[in-house]
Amino acid sequence: MTDNPKEPSVPQYLLDNLTRLGFGEPTEIQAAMREPILGSKDVLALAPTGTGKTLGFGVPLMANLLNNPPKGKRGAGGARYVEPFDRLRAVVVSPTRELAQQVALDLSTVAKGSLLRIGAVYGKSPTAPQREMVRAGVDILVGTPGRLREFFDEGALSFASVQTFVIDEADRMADMGFLPQVEQILSAVPSKRQVICLSATLPQAIESRVLSLLRDPVKMEVGVRNSPINRKNVRCDVVDDDKVSLLLALIREKHLRGIVVYARTRRRAGWVAEALRRNGITVGLLHGDRSQRCRNEALAAFSEGKTECLVATDVAARGLHVPRIRTIINYDVPLMPEDFVHRVGRAGHGGGAAESFTFVDTLELTAWARVVNLVGEEIQTIALPTFASSVRRQTVRKAAPAVKQKPLKLVFDKPVVPKPNRKKKLFPSAAKESFSSKTRMKRARSTPISRDTKPGGGIRRSGSGSSG
Repeated sequence: MTDNPKEPSVPQYLLDNLTRLGFGEPTEIQAAMREPILGSKDVLALAPTGTGKTLGFGVPLMANLLNNPPKGKRGAGGARYVEPFDRLRAVVVSPTRELAQQVALDLSTVAKGSLLRIGAVYGKSPTAPQREMVRAGVDILVGTPGRLREFFDEGALSFASVQTFVIDEADRMADMGFLPQVEQILSAVPSKRQVICLSATLPQAIESRVLSLLRDPVKMEVGVRNSPINRKNVRCDVVDDDKVSLLLALIREKHLRGIVVYARTRRRAGWVAEALRRNGITVGLLHGDRSQRCRNEALAAFSEGKTECLVATDVAARGLHVPRIRTIINYDVPLMPEDFVHRVGRAGHGGGAAESFTFVDTLELTAWARVVNLVGEEIQTIALPTFASSVRRQTVRKAAPAVKQKPLKLVFDKPVVPKPNRKKKLFPSAAKESFSSKTRMKRARSTPISRDTKPGGGIRRSGSGSSG
């Protein structure tokens, strides 16, 4: 992305960094976002994945911060300094940890050489380094809602000086799991603020929720809403038991490269990864149950070409910019149709050819119909390559062992034995049983009090007019 060199609102070194990084003319969405953001207006931007929405809001946002530095104070000897809490003027909220890291890295790369400090905070990682970074002072903080709330509640950061609040992947943030947290964070931001919402997909059902967070927004939409960016997308009809066999056949026959396989659940992702390893394919695994360190290592190994394939759940479906990704294989049809658009959009960020394959079982036809209805186009079905049916271990049930039954014995004229009376007697006769004084007192206390007995005193009434 480039900008007009004569534009006074964008510092020249930001433009030089963009040129050095190899960005050319701005994309349509980037050009549309620049003026409203520089004018501090609320923005709702919708555009397909891979069109540069991060830099679309990032460059004008950083320009605003650089042109309006935080208010400083004079210390001993007249030295000027800025309080760390006053330095935080922009917050970017992301739904996943990987996306938070990606956004912070992209913004830091463009801001290199400036005075801006940019950091990221996210869960399932040590809090101490992140807390120290925030307390030292940052200008732009990118984070997941949970970790931002945690640091705010404990007093490690303050939103009192925040001027711009960015909601990345607004459709996911508007889900019931994230929206309350986002609203709580936004309630701590000053009322005079700028809110920017970004997304590649935004169903009509939740658009009103997103708009409720904005004030008189500038709405811009590029391309066809909820449509995947131009890729070669095909469908494969296959039963669930044969999905691994088909996956191996596609990888070997078509010589696929840069493969990311998306599974519906963490358990299925682990099973697919293990099946690929057993067949000699190097694999990385990425899902929500893994530690952040393991997730980072898996993603780094795949990005550097150390592993052939990355198996993941939908935590890796949004916002990841990995130039090596060329092929997306939807091992399972996503439950949320919007996730299909985000999955497919991961391929081809580095340029060149990109394609996707979606395995559709008969039980997934309803979910697939929702995907087709969302994207608004029918995806062609291809003929399957030849492969051996099912590589799964067949479950062989052993026959139940024969139970030897003893021959029945018929007994006639058996005398009937009366059942013993198991009722406990409260006051057994002294001749048959003897109790200690403590036992007798305990039994007596459990005896109901008669009408003639005064409770507590043990005094028997002799008549209506008698005294005790």
